[in-house]
Amino acid sequence: MARRLALAGPVTIQPPARPGGPWTIASDAADRPRRASAELDAATGRVTGVHVFADRPALDRAIGYGVAAHEGALFGLANQLLSTVTALGLMLLAGSGALLWWKRRPIGLLGAPVPAEPPRLGPGLVAGIALLGVALPVFGASLILLLLVERLALRRIVPAARWLGLRTGLDAG
Repeated sequence: MARRLALAGPVTIQPPARPGGPWTIASDAADRPRRASAELDAATGRVTGVHVFADRPALDRAIGYGVAAHEGALFGLANQLLSTVTALGLMLLAGSGALLWWKRRPIGLLGAPVPAEPPRLGPGLVAGIALLGVALPVFGASLILLLLVERLALRRIVPAARWLGLRTGLDAG
């Protein structure tokens, strides 16, 4: 039946959840836009319903395309090569950024040098960070935790604060 319906493999077959209910044949293809499912009458074996990717809501389809692209299944080998080049580029960017910082950092200092005056954050930047913190709760919680640790602990330990490039109460005078 799965061949006759041209469902992309691999295919799963589920028996009825309740007596007399329909059997379900579903494609579990890695390429999500190729997934489809069909319901069969348990008594006759007749197809009672077919659900294809295009029948899903727009948001569900957009997520399906995104997941397939992320997993490298949307465009086959081209998608996998693009993802590999992107990952290698990000690794190179992270590694070269750390290396360049390490070569140019002040000796004995882990963080950035203490600026002459504290940086000013514009209201748009603060609002953007706050919105991201609300929309991404783990991000927001980690920002709050980091701020508390820096303000309440690290700035009070003068050698650690200087090593991290943090402004302490002693730097003001």
